[in-house]
Amino acid sequence: MNEHEPTLLVVEDDAMVRGWVRLALRDSEFRIVGEAEDAAQARDLVERRRPDIMLIDYRLPDRRGSEVVRELRRDGLETPAILMTANSERGFNEAVRAAGGQGTVLKTGSIDEMLSALRIVVAGGTAFDARHPPRKPGEGTLSPREREVVRLVAGGSTNRAIAAKLGVSDETVKTLLSRTFLKLGTHKRAEAVSRAHELGLL
Repeated sequence: MNEHEPTLLVVEDDAMVRGWVRLALRDSEFRIVGEAEDAAQARDLVERRRPDIMLIDYRLPDRRGSEVVRELRRDGLETPAILMTANSERGFNEAVRAAGGQGTVLKTGSIDEMLSALRIVVAGGTAFDARHPPRKPGEGTLSPREREVVRLVAGGSTNRAIAAKLGVSDETVKTLLSRTFLKLGTHKRAEAVSRAHELGLL
């Protein structure tokens, strides 16, 4: 790596945000070697361009940014990643850490904050924005069976199908779902899946 010009891949579907990042980095030591609008493009560019660091939006059109990072890590691609989000979110830092990310930044933050995070992470450190509140006690601590239930719900399985898959009764599935809803602070299946994604549990 050229220590004076680390390379950066920007993964963001909003053209205005990508333009803001380009302007912010224009006079910095970072060189943008690729821009992707979705997860599929990001994966292709990571493999072809081999950037020194990635700046990824959390909510992409086809997938969450944390899922992109998790898949890259699973496939042995260790490019450091900072995830961006527009608003502070409870448990965001924990979700990014769990996915294998090295930092978080707020899009509403300053250019200096973004540059500082990039410099820390490209140097081998971590930079998690403290404005994201930590998880509440007990939140996100699903048992392996509860996680499996949420994964099956995310895949579109009904309670009966989940019961057959796990070899348990319909009532047991309802109990597992109730416990999962309580731990995630949700009331509906779709909310539970969304919250589990946000917490890096899927």
